[in-house]
Amino acid sequence: MRPTLVRLKLFCVLAMVAALVLGGCGPRENAEQKHSDANTPAGKLGQAAHKVAVEADKAGKVAAQKLQKAAHDAKAGWNEDAQKDRANK
Repeated sequence: MRPTLVRLKLFCVLAMVAALVLGGCGPRENAEQKHSDANTPAGKLGQAAHKVAVEADKAGKVAAQKLQKAAHDAKAGWNEDAQKDRANK
Protein backbone atom coordinates (compact mmCIF):
# COMPACT_ATOMS: atom_id res chain seq x y z
CA MET A 1 0.00 0.00 0.00
CA ARG A 2 1.08 3.52 -0.61
CA PRO A 3 2.02 5.54 2.48
CA THR A 4 -0.41 8.33 1.62
CA LEU A 5 -3.32 5.88 1.53
CA VAL A 6 -2.35 4.46 4.91
CA ARG A 7 -2.09 7.97 6.37
CA LEU A 8 -5.47 8.89 4.91
CA LYS A 9 -7.10 5.81 6.47
CA LEU A 10 -5.45 6.54 9.82
CA PHE A 11 -6.61 10.15 9.67
CA CYS A 12 -10.19 9.06 8.92
CA VAL A 13 -10.20 6.61 11.83
CA LEU A 14 -8.80 9.22 14.20
CA ALA A 15 -11.33 11.81 13.00
CA MET A 16 -14.20 9.38 13.62
CA VAL A 17 -12.95 8.56 17.11
CA ALA A 18 -12.54 12.25 17.91
CA ALA A 19 -16.06 13.00 16.64
CA LEU A 20 -17.53 10.23 18.81
CA VAL A 21 -15.64 11.37 21.91
CA LEU A 22 -16.53 15.03 21.44
CA GLY A 23 -20.15 14.17 20.70
CA GLY A 24 -20.47 12.52 24.11
CA CYS A 25 -19.04 15.54 25.92
CA GLY A 26 -22.05 17.81 25.67
CA PRO A 27 -23.91 19.59 28.43
CA ARG A 28 -25.95 17.41 30.77
CA GLU A 29 -29.40 18.13 32.13
CA ASN A 30 -29.60 18.80 35.83
CA ALA A 31 -32.35 17.40 38.08
CA GLU A 32 -34.39 20.61 37.94
CA GLN A 33 -34.40 20.60 34.13
CA LYS A 34 -35.40 16.93 34.03
CA HIS A 35 -38.23 17.59 36.48
CA SER A 36 -39.56 20.53 34.47
CA ASP A 37 -39.30 18.51 31.23
CA ALA A 38 -41.23 15.65 32.84
CA ASN A 39 -44.12 18.00 33.66
CA THR A 40 -44.65 19.10 30.07
CA PRO A 41 -47.40 17.41 27.99
CA ALA A 42 -44.73 15.60 25.98
CA GLY A 43 -43.03 14.44 29.16
CA LYS A 44 -46.28 13.11 30.58
CA LEU A 45 -47.05 11.36 27.31
CA GLY A 46 -43.58 9.81 27.39
CA GLN A 47 -44.13 8.58 30.94
CA ALA A 48 -47.45 7.04 29.97
CA ALA A 49 -45.87 5.37 26.92
CA HIS A 50 -43.11 3.97 29.13
CA LYS A 51 -45.67 2.51 31.55
CA VAL A 52 -47.56 0.92 28.65
CA ALA A 53 -44.33 -0.55 27.28
CA VAL A 54 -43.40 -2.01 30.68
CA GLU A 55 -46.85 -3.57 31.09
CA ALA A 56 -46.76 -4.95 27.54
CA ASP A 57 -43.37 -6.49 28.25
CA LYS A 58 -44.72 -8.14 31.40
CA ALA A 59 -47.76 -9.44 29.52
CA GLY A 60 -45.54 -10.75 26.74
CA LYS A 61 -43.40 -12.65 29.22
CA VAL A 62 -46.48 -14.22 30.82
CA ALA A 63 -47.86 -15.19 27.41
CA ALA A 64 -44.51 -16.69 26.43
CA GLN A 65 -44.45 -18.79 29.60
CA LYS A 66 -47.99 -20.04 28.96
CA LEU A 67 -47.16 -20.84 25.35
CA GLN A 68 -44.02 -22.70 26.35
CA LYS A 69 -45.98 -24.74 28.91
CA ALA A 70 -48.64 -25.57 26.30
CA ALA A 71 -45.94 -26.65 23.85
CA HIS A 72 -44.32 -28.80 26.53
CA ASP A 73 -47.66 -30.42 27.36
CA ALA A 74 -48.40 -31.03 23.67
CA LYS A 75 -45.00 -32.66 23.16
CA ALA A 76 -45.57 -34.86 26.20
CA GLY A 77 -48.95 -35.89 24.76
CA TRP A 78 -47.42 -36.71 21.39
CA ASN A 79 -44.71 -38.79 23.03
CA GLU A 80 -47.31 -40.65 25.08
CA ASP A 81 -49.39 -41.37 21.97
CA ALA A 82 -46.28 -42.56 20.14
CA GLN A 83 -45.47 -44.96 22.98
CA LYS A 84 -49.04 -46.31 22.93
CA ASP A 85 -48.82 -46.82 19.14
CA ARG A 86 -45.54 -48.69 19.52
CA ALA A 87 -46.98 -50.84 22.29
CA ASN A 88 -50.03 -51.76 20.18
CA LYS A 89 -47.94 -52.96 17.22
